[in-house]
Amino acid sequence: MMRFFRPACSSSHSLSLKHLGYVGLLGIACLGGGMLSGCSSTPTTYYVLAPQPGTVVSPSVGAALPQAIEVLKPSITSRLDRDGLLRVMRDSQDHMVPAAAWSEPLDEMIGHTLAGNLRERLPGHVLFSQNDSVAVTAGAYLELSLSRFEQDVSGHAVITGVLSAHRAGAPDSQARAVNIQWVSPQPVGAQPADMVRVLAEGVGALSDQAIQLLLSLPALPVHEEASSDL
Repeated sequence: MMRFFRPACSSSHSLSLKHLGYVGLLGIACLGGGMLSGCSSTPTTYYVLAPQPGTVVSPSVGAALPQAIEVLKPSITSRLDRDGLLRVMRDSQDHMVPAAAWSEPLDEMIGHTLAGNLRERLPGHVLFSQNDSVAVTAGAYLELSLSRFEQDVSGHAVITGVLSAHRAGAPDSQARAVNIQWVSPQPVGAQPADMVRVLAEGVGALSDQAIQLLLSLPALPVHEEASSDL
């Protein structure tokens, strides 16, 4: 009796087609619905600006400053007002570092970091950021306006803006302001953490400059200074 055998390749061919069809559908799902399926997604790493050490002001020099100093919320340009870390590429193109972001709004973070740096440099004084819940009235205010806070096309970290200070109750004519232009001595590394670390060092340099600016403020008459510290 004759026997008929089904070719082995028929079953494997059918399975191969089914397998290829499954892989194709999976690929389409990853391309078209990557946000939903999480195909090949890279988690975002959030970064903070760490406080930087600096020269501690002696009590005799610090006595010229008000007991309480408030760091107002820094002003930043629209191009800096983003969650991500900014790099400037060739042809003046802004580029956001992939999978990297600030852990809080950049203006608030810079203000908190600046206040923290000043707190370490001015022992015995009360340093706080705008909108902090404190029960004292500031005797002087520090303001920062930034136009650049990024890595430039040459790979250096750059901080550019204006730093200003004034005493509470003093006329505008007694306010002091200085342009700031800080550039890292060396290009930063390729990793986002390298950029964050060097930018934090730049905020530390700004903190030292802020103390000198505060010390340059004209002293108020004794009776006015006493009333402003109440």
